Amino acid sequence: MEPTASEGARENPWAWQAGRNPYRGTAFQILDLDPDLTGRAAIKAQVRKRRQRITRSADRFPVHGRVLAPAEVNAAEEALNDPAGRLTAELLTHRPERPGPDPAELAEEFAETDPPESAGPTRIGIDRRVLAGLVPPPAPREFVPLWTEEGAH
Repeated sequence: MEPTASEGARENPWAWQAGRNPYRGTAFQILDLDPDLTGRAAIKAQVRKRRQRITRSADRFPVHGRVLAPAEVNAAEEALNDPAGRLTAELLTHRPERPGPDPAELAEEFAETDPPESAGPTRIGIDRRVLAGLVPPPAPREFVPLWTEEGAH
């Protein structure tokens, strides 16, 4: 007997289920909630705000192009109230990239630097005495068949 979609999700939450990417549409994305937000009151206020928005005008607040239903908001809230569900949602949520140096500034800085000084191309020489010791012996000129076909001479 094959597992149902929900059993499969419990078995491997990172696998696609019924054509759905598990990284798109996590509980945090559905609730428009920062995974670092703490405090039950703050979380409940954000969930209530999201539920009102979805109830009033769901098409204005899609998640990755998908219009949400109030039932999905309720399921996401339940998932975050469960410690195992919250942990799974946190693991499926990609953190925003940390700000780093500005690529334009790095390119400008690179353009201003002088190239390293080089001594010129080094001459490559081949010592034939050493090379002769590295080359394998020549293959025999006669071919010895490994097997013979019946009836062939």
